[in-house]
Amino acid sequence: MVVVVGAVSFAAFFHPSFFISGSASTTSANDVGDIAKNGSSTVTPPSLSADISAQAPGGSPTSGIATIVIASTTTGNVAGTPPNVGSEVALITDLTTGAHYLDINASERWPMASISKLMTAVVATNVLSRNAEITITPQMAAVDPTQKILQVGDTYSVPDLLKIMLLPSDNVAAEAFAEFYGRDRFLAAMNAQAQAWGMMNTFYDDPSGLSAANESTANDLLKLAQHIYTDYPQILAITRTPQVTAQNLATGKPVIIKSINNFAGQPDFIGGKTGYTDQADGNLLSIFEYNGRPIFVVVLGIDDGVRFDATQELYNWFKANFN
Repeated sequence: MVVVVGAVSFAAFFHPSFFISGSASTTSANDVGDIAKNGSSTVTPPSLSADISAQAPGGSPTSGIATIVIASTTTGNVAGTPPNVGSEVALITDLTTGAHYLDINASERWPMASISKLMTAVVATNVLSRNAEITITPQMAAVDPTQKILQVGDTYSVPDLLKIMLLPSDNVAAEAFAEFYGRDRFLAAMNAQAQAWGMMNTFYDDPSGLSAANESTANDLLKLAQHIYTDYPQILAITRTPQVTAQNLATGKPVIIKSINNFAGQPDFIGGKTGYTDQADGNLLSIFEYNGRPIFVVVLGIDDGVRFDATQELYNWFKANFN
């Protein structure tokens, strides 16, 4: 299928599940306005036959077909067709200027999975003392019996527990922060912070992202990334580190903590977060430095095995078209 905009043909490059009958799902006026500052093309493919359907998170049918917005290049030309990465949602934006370069369903709510842990890190930094020591309880450990790092009785400082939560995406570490502070209060603080930052389509039901009710949009995650980049650079510094050592205060032994993010240690990688659940599929939020600019790339609802390659392909497309 090819969508024609003016004299330029765009091959449809998005996930097949984007094509469903019904009205088009559109980006907000603000989103389109941001892109229009640079010049852009909005591509809304026509709907296909009624027998093609898709299910949104939670089992409700999606409301319409995808809207794709592609900015014009810095030379005023129409950008080349983005690669076919199979992502349900994607967004490429300059964090400092807010200029959007690619927007695929960026206003659609989607389960965050472990991208939720970025807000958990923000709130833990805000409400807990760096000198606090957190001991893992049976209630904390029960949230994820499959994890291998934290055991009942282990004790870590807040900075070391942040590393354990962010690098291997440990669910027990996320739960430990919430339980230590008071779970209801902690979740209330997460949602209050989201509201304060204008993340109006975001909700946190748990601190780890295991809950499918933890939902956001690419546009809201952009706001989260902007605030972390500006006000919590130490969180991004953790996420770009391939390996760290944490100290188990209960045993006195050091523990090596390795990142599961393939971009960690890459020279142009500023930071980011992985995410995966059955409901969300693969998610990946990344910030790269390109010519001194922080470039935000997020993909949601993509096959878990290709999320890093897909992000790299989209980033390469950006670099090839926008200097």
